[in-house]
Amino acid sequence: MFSSSVDTQWFPTCAVFDCDGVLLDSETVWGDIQEEIFAKYSVTPTAEIRQRLVGSAASDLVDAIVELTDLSAASDDEKQQFRAKVEHDVHESEANIIERGVTTIPGALDLIKKLSAVMPVAVASNSSSQLLTRKLTKFGHREFLTTWVGANDVESPKPAPDMYTEAIRRLGGDPARTFTVEDSAAGSQAARDSGAVTFIFTHDQENAPEGRGYFDSFTDPQFLATIDTWIDQLKAHQE
Repeated sequence: MFSSSVDTQWFPTCAVFDCDGVLLDSETVWGDIQEEIFAKYSVTPTAEIRQRLVGSAASDLVDAIVELTDLSAASDDEKQQFRAKVEHDVHESEANIIERGVTTIPGALDLIKKLSAVMPVAVASNSSSQLLTRKLTKFGHREFLTTWVGANDVESPKPAPDMYTEAIRRLGGDPARTFTVEDSAAGSQAARDSGAVTFIFTHDQENAPEGRGYFDSFTDPQFLATIDTWIDQLKAHQE
């Protein structure tokens, strides 16, 4: 399944990828971690909060736990101590995510290799910068990237556009000529609001977030043919 509403004359001059759920099959593990934290603090998230946390940063999970906990009788010091404890538990769990069965998305690294041969490529992720560096190093993406931007590299994580704006700035790119790949509502909003052309990696296009294109496999022949066309157009433009 591949579809695109991008003009056939358009081509990118740089690319920025999300990490979790796009390069790495880690969203399920992150979801498990969220459920464990909810259980630990004996809180039950609403459907709206669960949806909000898809593709979220660790700080968003901390905010959700604090939001769901009745702290009305607590002093300001007690509230600060509680938040600090939640932050410690969340970040400790997030730091161990790689060891909990994270795997690569088939074909994603090959695409990064192909694009990096002709244009600068970055990753923009709601993971902390330290954890993102560990992920990209362990799974082999790092050597093909010009830069990567984590949640603590910018003022606001996704769904704010900050990290896409920063990644594109570091690449020396034009948002209107930037190809981005996302899978979550928060991430796609961030990419779109930066001005980038956003494609959605999804197995459920009907319920997928807004994008300029959709695909369910990095090895889809139509998708790869489009990538090859873009590369040919870019090379012709550079001659």
